[in-house]
Amino acid sequence: MNIKYNEIEKTIEIKDGVKNYYFVMKFLMILNLLNAVLRLLNLKKTGIGFQEIIWFTLGIASLIILYLFIFKRTTTEKIPITEICKLKEKSILGRSRFSIKLLNGKKRELTELKTQAEFKELKKMFAEIGITN
Repeated sequence: MNIKYNEIEKTIEIKDGVKNYYFVMKFLMILNLLNAVLRLLNLKKTGIGFQEIIWFTLGIASLIILYLFIFKRTTTEKIPITEICKLKEKSILGRSRFSIKLLNGKKRELTELKTQAEFKELKKMFAEIGITN
C-alpha cells in the first residue's frame, strides 16, 4: 500500500500511477469521439443505417465516460485532509473497490488496495487523523 500521511503538510500522499491510466483513457475516449463524429459527417448522403447507429452509440458512450473522467474523478497524488469527506468501499460482483470521496464531489480511486486487511489499515490511519467514515 503506497498511501502515507504527511504530518507536516497535513496531506495524504498516494503513489499508484493512476494519473497515467486516466490520461490514456481520456486520450482514447477523445479519439473514439472524433472517429464517431467523422463517421457521422456523411449522414445526409448515406442515411441512417446500422453502422451510423453503432457510431452514434459509441460517440455518446465516449462523451459520458469522458465527462466522468474529467469532472467526477481526480488523479491528485497529494490530497489535503481538509478536502477529504470520507473513505468509501463499494462491492461489485464480489470484488471490493475503494475510493476517497472529496468535498468538491470528486472521488479518488484507490487502485492499490486489494485486500480487506489493507482497507482496515487505511481506515485505522484515517481514524487516527480524524476523518470519519
